[in-house]
Amino acid sequence: MILGGMGIPAADQTIARLLHLLATEAPGEAFDQLAEIVEASAPGPERDEMLIAIARSGRIRDLLAHRKRREKETHALIETARDLASLRDVDEVLDAIVHRARQLLGTDATYLALLDPVRGDVYMRITLGTVTRAIESIRQPVGRGIGGRIIATGEPFATSDYVNDARLNRYPSVTDAVVEDGIVSIAGVPLRIGDAVIGALFVANRYERSYDRTEIELLSSLADHASIVIENARLFAHAEVAAGRLRETNAELSRQGEGLERASIAHEQLIPLVLRRADLGELVDAVAAMLDGTVAAVGVDGSVLVTGGRGTLPDTLPAPARGAVAAARVTGTSRTWTVPVQAGEERFGHLVLVATTQLLDPDVRTLERAAQTAALLMLMDRQVSTAEQQVRGELIDDLLAEREPDWTAFERRARRAGAVDLRAAHTVLVLSATGVPRRHLLRAAADLASRHGGLATEHAAQVVLLLPHIDPGEAARTVPATLGRSAGGVVTAGVAGPARSAQEVRRMHREAERCLRLLLALGREGEGAGLAEVGVLGLVLESTSQKQVRALLAQTVAPLQRYDEEHNTLLLETIDAYFAAGGNPRATAKAMQVHPNTIYQRLERIDNVLGHRGWREPDGALSMQLGLQLQRILEQIPVEELLPAAGG
Repeated sequence: MILGGMGIPAADQTIARLLHLLATEAPGEAFDQLAEIVEASAPGPERDEMLIAIARSGRIRDLLAHRKRREKETHALIETARDLASLRDVDEVLDAIVHRARQLLGTDATYLALLDPVRGDVYMRITLGTVTRAIESIRQPVGRGIGGRIIATGEPFATSDYVNDARLNRYPSVTDAVVEDGIVSIAGVPLRIGDAVIGALFVANRYERSYDRTEIELLSSLADHASIVIENARLFAHAEVAAGRLRETNAELSRQGEGLERASIAHEQLIPLVLRRADLGELVDAVAAMLDGTVAAVGVDGSVLVTGGRGTLPDTLPAPARGAVAAARVTGTSRTWTVPVQAGEERFGHLVLVATTQLLDPDVRTLERAAQTAALLMLMDRQVSTAEQQVRGELIDDLLAEREPDWTAFERRARRAGAVDLRAAHTVLVLSATGVPRRHLLRAAADLASRHGGLATEHAAQVVLLLPHIDPGEAARTVPATLGRSAGGVVTAGVAGPARSAQEVRRMHREAERCLRLLLALGREGEGAGLAEVGVLGLVLESTSQKQVRALLAQTVAPLQRYDEEHNTLLLETIDAYFAAGGNPRATAKAMQVHPNTIYQRLERIDNVLGHRGWREPDGALSMQLGLQLQRILEQIPVEELLPAAGG
């Protein structure tokens, strides 16, 4: 075509040629050739306009090419999603991912790395296009290299020169494998399931190459599809297992239908109980009605908390199987079932069901759900109670502090905090436990206090329990055993009361603490007692002073103790054995494994040291035995702590 002078016919031909190039999606070289022909024609407005038209046509051609490429990518992603969604095996899914990524981006190699949930590092799961085996066995810590960086940050990353990129914290063995394989440029994007990054998808080339934004977006889209399919494949595998189990029990479905319907109704009935925080009695009644039996909620200590239903419970309730439902035994026409009530490792007791018929599996599941609901209700009650106990406990801690509180300010705080009414008669117990952590004892005491409207707190490394409207003697007899069963240890309780004011609670706490120390010093662990129950020693200490105690010891034990220390004798041990043997010298000699004459000589020596024989008479013997017992106590408890300072 000749365009010299470029008249209208020549211009029409050029435009026709230009439209033909656009219509046939001609390569850029064809547009460049047409531009060269037009440029060779005579200068003029028509030539310039034609050159502008050719340039704009080139841009149109690039835009069309870009749109076509995007359509192709979109179509490829749709096809990828369709292909991947049809796969069920995880290995097939991963192979399809890397194959499609390499195909779409036209790269030399493609990799897929995953986070090892056990070891916590990143390992190469699938590779395609590698020429060496070293890169197939790559493992690197999170944060190192490209894969570790992507998984640590959750952000895409691309480099045109892996070895020399200063942004990377490379791992030596990985760098060696990359160099050995000849890889130069790498781009990678994260694989996510929800907010968690589980791996990374890479493309790589053996030459320097920059990856543009559209390529990263395409790779990210593919990774998103892949992540969904990986999760679907995992869920499908679980579904397959579940389906297999369902097929195995298909023969039982007809028999279980009625039970499943009951379980569904039961579930609908249990949820509202939780939402409105029903009490344990309502739950037990509801479960008894659901399963047509008699239900009992049993505490950790074996006590029956509440019962429901129209039947009767067996005389002896079965012990629960830990973490599982158990058919304990068959009694006549009834079947007894038990299930633990627990939240995590913490146990609240168990539910016992006496059913008139054999339970179906759905009924057993209902009993399990009921136990879980009971645990939830009891846990919520405990949390509320714990919060209340903590607020009140801080107040009681101030009350029992070494320094006496400002009573006006204290009473104002007590009213504001809604604490227990200390004007009511309260028994004060100071507790100690053997074989169990103090926090377990505090928890058991808090549960007991909550049931009785009392208060439990920790003060000075001891558990203090205030129980209203209970006789101190009854508390001493029952509380240690009750708390011992709940806490799982041996509980000792010093008891005092009743106290009818904050000032009396403070004073009774000192008395109960002193009594606890006496019990422990006397070896009476596992008991509960007030000073009156400790025996003669308690009665004496209740009305004596430090000065009187020291005077008694000076008249009885002290001279013998000094003599033993100065002469290396056993007078104190002998007089103790003498009283233990009922004042019989020969029985004393037998107990101490010495000759009777030795005992007679020691008794005469005791007379000489004391300066009298009155200790052998009833009144003197009582004083001497009391002195011996006090001496044993004071070896463990200083007299200043045993008796109030005001008494001295």
